[in-house]
Amino acid sequence: MMRAAAALAAAGTILIGAAGCETTQERSAKIALRLGHQNAIASTTKLGAVNRDVRVSETALLSSGGETAVALELTNTGSQAQTDFPVLVDVVDAQGRSVYRNDTKGIEPSIQQLALLPAHATAWWVDNDLLASGGVPKTVSATIGASTQSAPATVPAITTKDIRASNSFPGPHVSVIVENRSAIAQSQLPIYAVALSGGRVVGAGRGIVPGLAAGASTQVQVPMVGTVNGSTISLTVPPTSLR
Repeated sequence: MMRAAAALAAAGTILIGAAGCETTQERSAKIALRLGHQNAIASTTKLGAVNRDVRVSETALLSSGGETAVALELTNTGSQAQTDFPVLVDVVDAQGRSVYRNDTKGIEPSIQQLALLPAHATAWWVDNDLLASGGVPKTVSATIGASTQSAPATVPAITTKDIRASNSFPGPHVSVIVENRSAIAQSQLPIYAVALSGGRVVGAGRGIVPGLAAGASTQVQVPMVGTVNGSTISLTVPPTSLR
């Protein structure tokens, strides 16, 4: 267990290596199966109260290989940790028409919220399941909702090591070992990965660990949109079970 301020995995310099990940076609098929047919009458997730402490420090919209991802750098300016707060994005085309929103109910929580952001901390959040309809993504805006419950004094320590990245077949990816150094089992644990070069976001991706027992570790391959070679990889791995 550890204090909330040290709970998120930190950035690391990559080591170039090879690792496997899903193909674009496989990922697209899974996304389509999970989301189903979305339309104007689909049930949507509401933002609720606006978060007055968390601000969007940076936004990035990346497209490559037929895939698009949104990366947001979020900063908690408040003195309290923020938990399970909504992160809703609206992607528009060159004509200002909305082509993607992540507010449809039933999709993965990790692309609608951030599980934990400690006080005075900065972390990356990524939505890599962006399937635009009716236009080509051009810009993105984001709104942040308020937490509905407070974080405990101590939260599970989730750490990372052996970060490796490559642009090799079947596409850009990051390989990392994730460790649960707490006594609390985690489920649907997200790994948000951002590749930075010269202070600019050049790649972004998201992976999920379905389950990670207390004291356990596992290797994860995170598919990336963009590029990773010659970059610094910043990882955010917020615990999903705090108590």
